[in-house]
Amino acid sequence: MEVSGKKLRNYCKPCEQLKTSTFSDGFCSQCAEEMCQRCFDTHKQFKLNRGHILVQSVEAKSKCKETPTFDNCTKHLNEDIKFFCPEHDQVGCGDCMVISHKTCKVEYILEQIDGYKDNEEFIKLTKDIEKYDSEAKTMLGSIRSNKDHVKDINKKFALDVNIFRDEMIAHITKLSDAMLKYGDDIMAADMKKIENLEEENKRLVDETNGMRDTLQSEVDQPYKLFISSLSYKQNLHLVRDQLERIKANNKIETYDFMPDCNLEQLMKTCKQLGVMHKPNESGAALREKTVKANRATPMTKDQCSQTIQSLLDRQLVCKNLIIDGDLISCAVKAKDDCGLFIDKYTVSCDDLATFEIEIVSIGRGGYIAIGVVPDDYPNNLLPGFGKDSRGYNSDGKVFMGSKSGEKYGNKWKVGDRIEVQM
Repeated sequence: MEVSGKKLRNYCKPCEQLKTSTFSDGFCSQCAEEMCQRCFDTHKQFKLNRGHILVQSVEAKSKCKETPTFDNCTKHLNEDIKFFCPEHDQVGCGDCMVISHKTCKVEYILEQIDGYKDNEEFIKLTKDIEKYDSEAKTMLGSIRSNKDHVKDINKKFALDVNIFRDEMIAHITKLSDAMLKYGDDIMAADMKKIENLEEENKRLVDETNGMRDTLQSEVDQPYKLFISSLSYKQNLHLVRDQLERIKANNKIETYDFMPDCNLEQLMKTCKQLGVMHKPNESGAALREKTVKANRATPMTKDQCSQTIQSLLDRQLVCKNLIIDGDLISCAVKAKDDCGLFIDKYTVSCDDLATFEIEIVSIGRGGYIAIGVVPDDYPNNLLPGFGKDSRGYNSDGKVFMGSKSGEKYGNKWKVGDRIEVQM
């Protein structure tokens, strides 16, 4: 730069960093930095800088004025990021290259930037940015949609739970109202009967009081006293009969409330309101979840014989079993005992009847049977063991009215569906 006909000399940048003032002897075109000859000679001793040239022409220096301002190195103070390692795709200052990339072929950044915007690698990078930007925006829309969907799913789930709860409450309320009405009807009938007896008894009291008053008034009138006595004597027979009848009818019906054993047992054994079903969940997994959720503690034989829930209308015999909906669990305690469920609907050889079971758990004993039995079948035998019965057992054998079976199929396992066709 010229001022008042004189040239303005620049100072050496490396010397300035050392807090000294030395006039520059030239300009390093690669580093775009003013240097004195002594600093430049030291500068070229480094492997990375051996090809650097110290220029003094105004034209060469003016070309370097377009050189961009270097970023400062974050690892080494007062050092600029001027170098690039193609092998590791990393940039850094001279110290970075010497320390971390001394075996790599390091390139000078300023030698790479000319026409870089037209470079295929840069063009591919911009296309990839656009591609992933578009994908990210699409994914953001999907995420936000799922965010709303999560709320909708939970809203429907809560609605279904509340509807089911309200249905149960409404059903229980209906049953309780019917039970209370039944008690009210009994009370109304008893009250009406008692009130009638009370009125009838009052008339007898009035009648006997009248007899006594009349006789007392006629004590001094023998004739009338005699006539009245004969008449009242006959009337007293009627009074006595009426009192006997009133006494016989003066009874009320005593009653108290006993909870339905099925509902009572359901409240004790049911662990949760239902199960959370997921669309991608298999039927076997859902059934196993239901069994685990509602698994009850073993009950006494008397409790088991009364604990029928959703199969209540179909059961003829139910012994040592826990029934929850369409799930049947065995609650046998004695070693030689068995659980037995007999459907009350009868079939004949002419019927085209079909029924089946699905195995959701083998249990500890793993001994299960399905078949047909007569109405008077013993409740301590599995189907096929007793007279006139046929049974297919979980050990793969068929029993025809005897405890000696014949091999028919494979042993049952969880997930098997066993079907009986008539």
